[in-house]
Amino acid sequence: MKHDIKLVAADFDGTLLSPDGSISPYNKEMIYKAQEAGIIFAAATGRYPENTAQIMEDEGIVCPIIASNGAVVDLSPFGERIHENLMDPASAHAVFEVLESFGEGYYIFGRRTVINRWQIPRHISERDTGHLARLKRRVAYLNGVEACQDALSQPLYKFFVIFDDDDHPAAEIQQALAHVPGIEMTSSGGRNLEIMPAGANKGEGLKVLSRHLGIKPSQIMALGDQLNDLDMLAFAGLGVAMGNAVPQVLAQADAVTDRFDQDGVGKAIASYCFGE
Repeated sequence: MKHDIKLVAADFDGTLLSPDGSISPYNKEMIYKAQEAGIIFAAATGRYPENTAQIMEDEGIVCPIIASNGAVVDLSPFGERIHENLMDPASAHAVFEVLESFGEGYYIFGRRTVINRWQIPRHISERDTGHLARLKRRVAYLNGVEACQDALSQPLYKFFVIFDDDDHPAAEIQQALAHVPGIEMTSSGGRNLEIMPAGANKGEGLKVLSRHLGIKPSQIMALGDQLNDLDMLAFAGLGVAMGNAVPQVLAQADAVTDRFDQDGVGKAIASYCFGE
């Protein structure tokens, strides 16, 4: 059924991107069709801004980007930044101390900076060595506990905790962080925990972008599959869950499209933007 959609916001992993990290030909075809019809397409992801921008640039799609779970909003890949939500340094120090006490691996993302607690050469979301090489022209990659400590007084967007298996202490870490002011937590998968500044979520990022563009929530379609997409789907007039979405997203969504590996984003655009 066709809706009056002026803005489409799609999550990245498990939603827009194929298993190999690319955007499928059909998804790109429908994004281009939407843009040609005057509908704005936006990428909305937990990934850091430069990572997201590089993928969209590589794929030939010029669009707004909601990155770091809404902590950053850019009008185009590597383009004008209209919103930035930074973590309070005292909150960042408190998060650091808790994570160190658990001994889990984590990353810290800041302005043009990626810091890895361990000595692993690259972050897990780089698509390949070419993607990483292009990012290194724009982003500083640092490793180790001293680099993490040094980053705490710098502008930070997010801590990203990675667990090696399903038997992990995410709940215990969240409980230990419950007393820390100025943060909020979510997850984009079964083996991670994302810690952002208070007020940083995809719903807030989408609100910032839509107000800047003069688009009403009722004219927005948002698509996602994980817990960090819930705020975005709730804000949009039409919240669409991917066929592979977790139960909480499926329960909240207004509609369900196909899986991420079956062109679910493109099919939703075809159906709800064009009535095809």
